[in-house]
This record gives sequence, structure tokens and C-alpha cells, in this order.
Amino acid sequence: MGDKNNVQLITFKVGDSVYAVDIQSVREVVETKNIAKLPRENSYIKGIMNLRGRIVTLINLSEVLGIPTSLKNRESSKYKVLISMNNNSKGTIGFIVDHVLGVLRVNKSDIEKPPLSKSGIIKGIVKSDKNLIVILDIGKLISNLGLEEGGTLER
Repeated sequence: MGDKNNVQLITFKVGDSVYAVDIQSVREVVETKNIAKLPRENSYIKGIMNLRGRIVTLINLSEVLGIPTSLKNRESSKYKVLISMNNNSKGTIGFIVDHVLGVLRVNKSDIEKPPLSKSGIIKGIVKSDKNLIVILDIGKLISNLGLEEGGTLER
């Protein structure tokens, strides 16, 4: 952990794009099991699942970001979910992604300022050999969705 100049990012794909989040904002990465659909919810809420006794609200990240995905053709038991650290007694939030690529360690000086964004969910950009990696702010994303109470689905 030690080096203050480096940050560890979990990288993943949504559609054809590569994204990342700070590893400290993710508790774990799991595969979904037995998703229960919720009636009359926002379309980006895929449903809920039981993760070792804890209810997790599943958010389809591709729909939130407005990016076409390959998830529609995939069996629901194969979804990869990033479980957020932003939770409380009301629930936990998981973000469904297409594919988790791994952990990337980058120097903070290699993270470029984000482009102008009205949502404010982009923390920065990292240039890799093949891709631009967009770093997302999970906390801001949860707040923008109105889920800052950690799973409260009321509007």
C-alpha cells in the first residue's frame, strides 16, 4: 500500500470502453446469483441479490452511463458486480459491468484532469498503451442516482 504517489484502480469494461474506480471504493468483485427483480423501479436498477446475508441493489452501469453493452445476451448468473464501499444499514450497492480486467497501479501524476462533464462522475483519465481509461467517482455516481442512502430506492 505504502507509496502515496501511486493509486490502485480496478479496471473493467462496459461495452467497448475501459473504465476504472479507485480500489478503496470497492469492497469486492463477485458474480451475481439469483437476481430478484423489483417492480416499478428505474430501468437501470437490475434488481437485488443476497450476498452472504446482505441485500445488494444491483445497478446496470451500462444503462447509467448510456453505453451499449453485451449483457443482454448473457446469462444473469455470469454478471460481474463491483460491490461499493458506500453503504449503510439500509443496503449495499453493486454495479454490474461487462468484464473485470484487473488492478492497475498508476502514478497520480499520470492521471489527467477529467474533461468537462455536467455529471461530475469522472475523476480523471489515464492513458494506457491501447486505451483511454476513464476513472469514475463511485460516490458521486451513487449521489447522482439519488442512492446516497446506500440502497434507498425511494424517489
